[in-house]
Amino acid sequence: MVEWLIIGGGIHGTYLSNLLTTETGLSRDDVRVLDPHDRPLELWHRYARNCDMRYLRSPATHNIDIHILSLYRFAKSNPDLDGNHFIPLYNRPSRDLFERHCESVIRARGLARMRIKGKARALTRFGGGVGVETETGRIRSKRVLLCVGQTEAPCWPDWARRARNAGSTIYHVFDSDFPGAKASRGDRTVVVGGGLTAVQTALARTRSAAAPVMLLSPHGLRKSNFDFDPCWIGPKCMSGFLSASLQRRRELIGTARMPGTLPMEIHGEATAAIRTGRILFRQADVRDARPSNGTLRLLLDAGDIEAEQVILATGFDPGRPAGALIDQTSREFSLQTTAGGYPVVNDHLQWGDALFVSGPLAELRLGPCARNIVGARNAGRLLLEYLKHL
Repeated sequence: MVEWLIIGGGIHGTYLSNLLTTETGLSRDDVRVLDPHDRPLELWHRYARNCDMRYLRSPATHNIDIHILSLYRFAKSNPDLDGNHFIPLYNRPSRDLFERHCESVIRARGLARMRIKGKARALTRFGGGVGVETETGRIRSKRVLLCVGQTEAPCWPDWARRARNAGSTIYHVFDSDFPGAKASRGDRTVVVGGGLTAVQTALARTRSAAAPVMLLSPHGLRKSNFDFDPCWIGPKCMSGFLSASLQRRRELIGTARMPGTLPMEIHGEATAAIRTGRILFRQADVRDARPSNGTLRLLLDAGDIEAEQVILATGFDPGRPAGALIDQTSREFSLQTTAGGYPVVNDHLQWGDALFVSGPLAELRLGPCARNIVGARNAGRLLLEYLKHL
């Protein structure tokens, strides 16, 4: 039996495995990370590569190491990483710098050695702890930390599913078989989506293709340096949040987060690409799609267009992460959830005696920042407080 089993090996699971084995006296033998992928942060790397992300939206202090200045120190210790690897605001790091720093931390702390490849099928009671059922057997742990998100559920609109099943060339930027925006083929390429991923994908396509790319967005280009006001990271906004009811907290999260927005440098680059005709921007919703002489006719709410290739950048399914697993766990352990099925946790992110959450499942305690890198760091602080009082 291990002391902690972390379910999910993305940013949250990787950071928290680092924290638990660095700051609490636990060894790498005491902590395991259950994840279906071969290496830490595999999905993060794939998604960043697929849309040709060049800079993170988070500042350099939001990283997977313990000290907030770790990424700065790493950059200074590598002469080939010059000042061009940081941009305003708050010194946002390049993807290259962030990934190299992550690899360094994972290697130095032995985080990859703590991984078990697999998926949690069910959580059960097991004397003095929790049994986690996987496709290859049961893992026994005193405590389980759920770090699951929606990152394995790309959102495919119904019309897009029908078109793909009919043989049309259509990808989702977050699917494992997506060849990458630069490698994609087809002179008439249409990117569907209005957020940062869609715009980054369209810009990447313009860098590798002679023909312009069309960007279909349900709204105009919206500029915001961050996807929520930074006040939600600390007490300025969180004090009122934590004094509100759970229903009101859900409403505050919905209004505080700003999906479909672009940081200033991407907004500027996209605006320039539209002005020069490299991106053909059209504000419209797709109602349906029909194969037509080797192309795909997109039926819009404002006229139709034809595409040789469609790239979806429509995000992830909006539902609660790991819905079936959370429902099963709630029943098995008689745990409270909200009307929307989210765990009701205490101030230490504890859901019952032996279960803890981070990421989207913790947003009713951590607020709008819960899904981001800083949300993992805030979750870590609460977990350390819990462990100090054992």
